[in-house]
This record gives sequence, C-alpha cells and structure tokens, in this order.
Amino acid sequence: MISYNALNVDGLKEVLQTIASACNKLDIDFFLVGAVARNIWYAKGDKDAGGTRDIDFGVYVPDQETYKQLKAYLIDENKYTQARDNVFGLDTPDGKRIDLLPFGEIAHDGYLTMEGRGMTSIRLDGFEEVYMNGSILAEIEEDSYRACSIAGIVILKLIAYDDRPDRRIKDIDDISRICQHYPDIETNVIWEDHNELYSDELEHDEVAMIVLGRQMKEIMKDNQALSERIVGIIDKALNEESDVVDRMINDRIKETWEAKASIFKYIRRGIVEQKSN
Repeated sequence: MISYNALNVDGLKEVLQTIASACNKLDIDFFLVGAVARNIWYAKGDKDAGGTRDIDFGVYVPDQETYKQLKAYLIDENKYTQARDNVFGLDTPDGKRIDLLPFGEIAHDGYLTMEGRGMTSIRLDGFEEVYMNGSILAEIEEDSYRACSIAGIVILKLIAYDDRPDRRIKDIDDISRICQHYPDIETNVIWEDHNELYSDELEHDEVAMIVLGRQMKEIMKDNQALSERIVGIIDKALNEESDVVDRMINDRIKETWEAKASIFKYIRRGIVEQKSN
C-alpha cells in the first residue's frame, strides 16, 4: 500500500474518489494512465515521483452518449467545467486538469472524433489492450484503483509520441527515466521469472530491458497490428528515421547514442523473441 502524499499530486485523493463515484454511478470502468500511474510505480519502488498538474483516466465506454453522460454528471454534480482547449478535458473547481480518454466500442479503428472546441480528435491505439492485459490494482491508503502497468505506460507513450512528436517530447523523457529505474525496481521479477537470460552473459540492465519487452509483448499478444506498430516505432528509432533515441540523451558528454539505442534493441528482442522454457 502506498500513500497519496507519495504520488506528489495535490488533491489527488478527492479527484480519484470523485471520478470513481461518477463512474460507479454510470456503470463505467476506468483506469489510471499517464503521470499518476507512473508515480504509483515509482512510489512502490521507493523512488521520488515527479509532480504533475494533469490527472489522466482511460474510461471504457460503448458510445459517445455514455461518455457525454459521464462528463455531464461531473459538471452538474461536482462543478467541473469543460476545458476550452480540449473536448476530452475537464477542469476541477480548484483548477486541476482532468483528461478522460474514452476507449472501447466508442472508437473506430483506434480513432475518435467528437464535437467541441480545441482538440476534438484522438488516437486510442493500445488503450483496450493495456486495460485488459496490462493494468494492475493499486492500493492507495484505504482506496483501490486500477492503474496502467509500467510496460503499458511505455506502450502508450511510444504511440503518443509517434502520433504527435512535436507535442509529446516529454513522453520520451519519461520512457528514458523508466528504463533507468526499471532494472532496480523490478529486480525480483527479473531474477525470479527470467533468470535464463543470464546464461547469455548479459548485464543485469540488458536483461531488464528484454524483460520489459516481454511484458509489453504479453499486453499486445491479442493484437498483431499493435505489436507491429510498436516494433515499427522502435525500428524507426534505431534506423534514425525518428529522433526518439536522440531525445533520450540528456547529457551529451556522459551519454552516447549507441548506449541509448541499446535500450531499444533489448526491448525489441523481448517483444519479438520466443521465450525459451
């Protein structure tokens, strides 16, 4: 169990309880994505969580009418207001931004457009797979919420950056930091469930990235197109057809392109290779 304070988001408890109450009222499933889900993983690993002003939810809805009902309930009953720049965003009475990202039957071929002002279209590739195969139950003090796993976060962040590289630079920073901490936070899982990888005389950090790739593969196992897209994004990065690897470099004196590229090489290996018994 972790504390709300450890997640480093002011007023998070009230927001989560409000969204949970609204979704329960309308019989809607939801899960935490984005920075809050990431911070849950950091807090479990005793790492400092970065702050965030945005609180993102994936909401599993069948159609636009159900989604509109959810927003209307939050506006009418909880005094939320519609964001002016984003049809999928709401602002709390004290100014926090809440993004409600609808997925499921509401989307068509992973894409959704709604009427409104500002951003009205969104791609939702991977959301349903991450919810079904890559979400965890997070216990935060006395509350329990479903949240995106760290492998699911990497999938969604790669897709988000690939969709809008000019506006999603921070996603690559997050992936870089996740990969830095993953070998330490997930040490037990790596050693207990994937110890055969050490027979290849790989370093622990290299084995860890293969394991991360395997976890991503498990999430995408029922969607070949999604798996191919993620591998394609990685291949573009390794072939320097995108600037993903370059953007992972924070210190150009101490860090090299080759070292950062190796992270994706091992993640890719975990996705495409069959695990030996």
